Amino acid sequence: MNEKKTVKIPRQIRLKTEFFIGFGMEELIKTLITGAIAGIIAYIFYKFTGQTIIATLIVIGALVVAVISLIKGNNNFSMVDTIKNIIKYQIMQKDFRYERTKIKKFDYKC
Repeated sequence: MNEKKTVKIPRQIRLKTEFFIGFGMEELIKTLITGAIAGIIAYIFYKFTGQTIIATLIVIGALVVAVISLIKGNNNFSMVDTIKNIIKYQIMQKDFRYERTKIKKFDYKC
């Protein structure tokens, strides 16, 4: 007989390698892509204005926001995942338009 046994895995045990709690390799790659895009935008900003400090703060700010928004919480959802789910739920909703008409009263005279 083939009997399947289910084993409960405690929350504290992580299945993937994480650099710190809730931030693994997948989140690091997304953060690096965000940093590269922010770096390009900051470079263009620097070429137009010549302000190094603001260009540097753009990159650092983008990296901080990316890390904070990509860290997964206890429910295994990050801020970005939650926003995606909200948008997906809003798109799934359908609008049913109807027009209310007046009911005509009939006089029945016999």
